Amino acid sequence: MVQLSLFTSALLAATASASKLKVIQIGKTPDGSPNPVHGWNSWGIQASGYLDGDHYNEAGVRPICDRLSSDLHSNYKLCGLDSGWSIGDYGDDHGRILYDPEKFDLPNFATYLHKKGLKIGVYVVPGAFLKDLDKTIAGTNTKIQDICNGSYAFARCNFNYEHPDTQKWFDSNAKQFAQWGVDYVKLDFITPGSNDNNAGLPPDESQEVVMWQKAIKKSGRKITLAISWKLEHHDKHYFDIWRANADSMRVDQDIQTYSIPFTSWSNVIRTLKEYLSWINDAVAYYDTIGSHPNLDTMYVLNNETLSGLTLDQRKSVLIHWIGSSAEMNIGDDLTQPTKEGLKLLNDKDALSAAEFTANFPMQPRNPGSGENAWMDQNAWIAGPSRSGEFIAVLANYADSSESITVSATLKDLGVSGSYKCLDVLGKSVTKTSHGLSARLQGGQSVMYRCTRH
Repeated sequence: MVQLSLFTSALLAATASASKLKVIQIGKTPDGSPNPVHGWNSWGIQASGYLDGDHYNEAGVRPICDRLSSDLHSNYKLCGLDSGWSIGDYGDDHGRILYDPEKFDLPNFATYLHKKGLKIGVYVVPGAFLKDLDKTIAGTNTKIQDICNGSYAFARCNFNYEHPDTQKWFDSNAKQFAQWGVDYVKLDFITPGSNDNNAGLPPDESQEVVMWQKAIKKSGRKITLAISWKLEHHDKHYFDIWRANADSMRVDQDIQTYSIPFTSWSNVIRTLKEYLSWINDAVAYYDTIGSHPNLDTMYVLNNETLSGLTLDQRKSVLIHWIGSSAEMNIGDDLTQPTKEGLKLLNDKDALSAAEFTANFPMQPRNPGSGENAWMDQNAWIAGPSRSGEFIAVLANYADSSESITVSATLKDLGVSGSYKCLDVLGKSVTKTSHGLSARLQGGQSVMYRCTRH
C-alpha cells in the first residue's frame, strides 16, 4: 500500500539548482480533437493467440466492445480492429482495401457501434496488393503497377509517392472507409521506425502518412489517424511530418509479450523509457506538439495471470498513460474484468486528470536536480496551466518489494507557491509549499493534482 508523507527534512536537503521548466502542450491534433482516443484495441489479446483467428470476427469481438458502453460507461469509446479484419492479399476492382465478409460486415458493425455511442477503428499497412497491379485506380486510367516501385514482405508494393495518381489511390480508400463509417485508422509499419520488422520496408515511408492524412481530409468524415511503430523522433524533420499529419505516434515497439500473460513490467519500463526520450525531444523542438504519444495498449483491467502485472503495476500503467497524454486504448479482455480494474478505469478523478493532461503531457523532473534523465525513482510534471494547476507523478520503477521514499521539491518540479494536492487514486489531500513525497514499493506510483491555495 502506498504510504504518503508530508514534506520532510530529507526533502529539504535537496537543494540543487533545478533546471528551468518549459511548459509543453499538445494543442489540437490534425483531426481537430483536443483529447487522445480512449477505447480498446484487439491486438492486445490477438498478439498472444488468446483471441485466435477462429474467434477474431464480429461474433467474437461484439461482446467485448459491448463492455465499452456497459462496464466502462462509454468513457472508452473506440472498438479498434487490428490486423485481420480485411482481406489479406487483394482488393476490390480498383485495388481498394476490402473487409473480409466472413469475419466482419464492417458497415453494419460500424452502425451497430455508432448506435451505442461508440466508434470503430481499422488497421492498415503501407502499399497496395501485388495481386492488384493490373487494376485501375478509381477515377483514373492509371494502373496500380504504374504507381509502384518494388515490393516488400506483406504481398504489397512500395509506392512511388512522386506519381501524380498515387494520392488518388489513398483518396479512394479513405472515401470508402468514410462510407463504411470508420472513425479511426491505425497505420502500421511506417519508416523511419518499425526497424526490427524483417519485412524489407523502404527506409522512408513518411509520405504514406502525408497521403493518408490528405485523403482523410478529402473524405468528408472525421477520421483519427494513428501511426506506428517506434517512430523516428530524434530527427526533427520526421517529427515535424508525424505531428503535422498524425493524431498520435507510437514511441516504442509492441508492449505485448506475444504470449500469456499479455505483457510484463519490463516491457512497461522499456516503453516508459522510450516515452521519456520522445517527450524530451518534443520539449526541445516545440512549444505545442500537435500530436499525442502512443504507448501501445494499456493493461489495467485483467488480473495478474492474464495481464502479467500486479495491481500496483496496473495502477502505475494507468497513471503513466494518463500523465503522458497517450492514447488510452485498453489491451485487456473486457469480458474478464476485475473489480479493481473497473474501479480504476472508471475513476472520475483519474478521467478528470486525463482531461488536463490531454493538453499538458508530463515530462521528467529528476528529484534533487530537476533534470530530465531516466531514474529508477523519478518525478514528472504535467503543466502548469495558466492558473498554476499541475499534475505531478512520483514513481518507483524498481522490480522490488522494498519501500523507498520518493521526494521532489517544488523547485525540482519547476514551480513555486502554496498548493493543495489531491492523490488522484488514493484520494488523500496534502497541502504544501515545499514539495511532495511518497513511500513507494517497486512498481508503485502516485499521481497528484495540485491547485494553488
